[in-house]
Amino acid sequence: IGASRSDSPSHDRSGSEPLSDPSAESSATPHDVFSASWVAAFATELRASSAYRSAAATWEGSMVFTEPGTEGAIEDGGPRAVFLDLHHGDCRDARLATAEDLGSADYVLRGSFATWQRVLEGKLEPLFGVMSGKLKLERGSVTKLTPHLAAARELVRAAGRVPTRFPDLT
Repeated sequence: IGASRSDSPSHDRSGSEPLSDPSAESSATPHDVFSASWVAAFATELRASSAYRSAAATWEGSMVFTEPGTEGAIEDGGPRAVFLDLHHGDCRDARLATAEDLGSADYVLRGSFATWQRVLEGKLEPLFGVMSGKLKLERGSVTKLTPHLAAARELVRAAGRVPTRFPDLT
């Protein structure tokens, strides 16, 4: 399920220019947010971003993005969650998170699908989301994240380039 380093495209890009790799045609199909295919597409975008690599040169740690979901283990239909292992501008691992990841990640960020949609569309800065209570930093420190705001922005921009389908929010 994880997106390994071998999935990384051979070209380098940042910003939102069109994809130029052979999988570009299939990447236009929206992925369900926080699904296995979404994680793989996100990992590809993140690894291809020179802007992220540059901004995240000093950032390291594991991170989980999740939604409130239902009670129960992730593996048993609980909340959808994404695990990232980030190290000095490299995304070493990106996959669906496990319950163990939720307990061990350096940072766990939880928000509703409506909030994640606003974040991925660039309508809500993640730090403002945390400060306003729209996103909950369940593990980790805002103080430790603050020096890496540029990296966080580039990470979110990469995620925002993934064609994403959100659950019906009505």
